Amino acid sequence: MRLQFLGAARQVTGSMYYLQTKAGKFLVDCGFYQGPDHPRQQNRRDFGFDVRKLDWVLLTHAHLDHCGLLPRLAAMGFQGEVICTSGTADLSELILLDSAHIQQEDAEFDMKRWRRHGRQGPPPLPLYTVEDAHNCLQTFRDVSYDQVEELAPGLAVRFRDAGHILGAASVEIWIKEGGAERSVVFSGDLGSSGRPILRDPHLPGPADVVVTESTYGDRQCESYEQTVAQFAEAVAATLADGGQVIIPSFAVGRTQTVFYELAELIRSGQIPAIPVFIDSPMAIEATGILRRHPECFDEEMNQLIQADQSPFQLPQLEICRSRDASIAINDFRDPCIIISASGMCTGGRIRHHLRHHLERPQDMLLFVGYQAAGTLGRAIVDGARRVQVFPHEYHDVRCRVEQIDGFSAHADSAELVDWITAVGAEAEAIFCTHGEEPAATALAQQLRQRLTASVYVPELLDVVDLRRLSLIDSVGVAG
Repeated sequence: MRLQFLGAARQVTGSMYYLQTKAGKFLVDCGFYQGPDHPRQQNRRDFGFDVRKLDWVLLTHAHLDHCGLLPRLAAMGFQGEVICTSGTADLSELILLDSAHIQQEDAEFDMKRWRRHGRQGPPPLPLYTVEDAHNCLQTFRDVSYDQVEELAPGLAVRFRDAGHILGAASVEIWIKEGGAERSVVFSGDLGSSGRPILRDPHLPGPADVVVTESTYGDRQCESYEQTVAQFAEAVAATLADGGQVIIPSFAVGRTQTVFYELAELIRSGQIPAIPVFIDSPMAIEATGILRRHPECFDEEMNQLIQADQSPFQLPQLEICRSRDASIAINDFRDPCIIISASGMCTGGRIRHHLRHHLERPQDMLLFVGYQAAGTLGRAIVDGARRVQVFPHEYHDVRCRVEQIDGFSAHADSAELVDWITAVGAEAEAIFCTHGEEPAATALAQQLRQRLTASVYVPELLDVVDLRRLSLIDSVGVAG
């Protein structure tokens, strides 16, 4: 009965937890590493266990840093099941196939460079292929929220709505082994209460062990009402000055929230009805998937739909599906709003918009989500005056830069503490993961003041004996 931290330890990305029980071996999440330190090498490292003997993957949600290595797992011989909610299954198909296309394109680029420099030896191969992604998707099995699933004698799970993105879940696991019983809860990524479109997070039952995210473990965000007011003021001021607003936004979750609020602000007259460009094929597809899952909507969203007032309709909406349509935006000079992925400016069409807008003082670059260390978005938010947008291509940052944290799909420190306190009131051990070290450590310190549980910030590859609730083979733990 062991738990090992194979990712998201003292960092935000690469979520992966390996559990060994007599009933079976399984992962919670199998995420892509995104950030500095040669991400390609990080994602090619050995899993550290025999993939062929893995029985299940319990997938909390469809963001790439939680599901992105599943095709590689399948390519290496995984024959078990990926278990998740229906919404997560639908979004995972979109995200994993897109990721596979990117892996193949990157490999083709590397191949050309390989040949150009006359290198010897085997050519570079993609991390995984579209075929690998399709094969992986065949292993998915979706389950309903709140339904207990017995995976094997002595091993049962339940998915609870985490309120983060469509289909996102916290996972409850019950293990019975040799007279010992443990309830283990993985938070997944937790959303905030009172946000539009999706339901608020639902609490799992009490747990002996809690493994929690800590993305915003060291900060408290403004209220959502203040966030929307700040957003409206920033956008209105830029448009009044004749500028354009460029919003790097995560295709899944954040784009739909921003879209919702823009529709409300335009309807209420707080900002003018100007053109809004959605320049992210994935965001367009994700919005379509969202519409197919009204069971995940909150009451207010369902009332809007029933009243035929869909927040995904705007008077001057431009959907940019093709590359040519994306390029054509750069010829538009009137005030407008451009929403494009990726949210941290690490790839996608947003970089082409940065090329055209970073040096325009009248324009505004508006960040509405977390910017991980080592990303282009983080460099700009931290005040870099000159940045590299493409290889060997640098631009001065002369535009206005704003960051609004309150749109984040992540719970802030106060919400995390409240959630963990409710779930882990009688827990014996709590592990703070999926956060940069200062955030995880800050959250751990708050929890130690409120709870009697032992609270840890695990290192990568740390192992926990779930019977004794002690760390073994530890690389080191913040205590």
